Amino acid sequence: LVWSDEFETAKLDYTKWAAEENAHGGGNGELQFFVERRENVRVEDGHLVLEARHERFEAAGQVRQYTSARLRTKHRADWTYCRVEVRAKLPQGRGVWPAIWMLPTENKYGGWAASGEIDIVELVGHEPNTVHGTLHYGSKWPKNIHTGKPLVLPKATFADDFHVFA
Repeated sequence: LVWSDEFETAKLDYTKWAAEENAHGGGNGELQFFVERRENVRVEDGHLVLEARHERFEAAGQVRQYTSARLRTKHRADWTYCRVEVRAKLPQGRGVWPAIWMLPTENKYGGWAASGEIDIVELVGHEPNTVHGTLHYGSKWPKNIHTGKPLVLPKATFADDFHVFA
């Protein structure tokens, strides 16, 4: 084990995590403002909580009707080869799209997705029993390649309990 965070302290460990604040839509036309405040990101009872909220929010000349949080380890942790495991309970509901993914610190081969992206897990909220793991690579968008298959729980949802994604 070379890196971990079990969220055992009352606050987020900023030596490991950086909060990203923006309303740029995440490349997918997303409607939220990613913001760093307790309502959206906190450590609670040994769990990291990222909470999406339906509320009017205005900052940096942008107005959004939703807020959420986005954390990353960029410039805090890099590995050439590794296995990553994340234990998470994912939300459900139309409009939510929780994702745990990896990007390179440097785009050595060009912009997204030429330098690669590994989606450890993504869930489209209106399909709460299905997750996607995807590799994005090859050329820059829109000529990039992506591969992966969905995983479907036949009798449960990923919101029912915690699961380990790797």
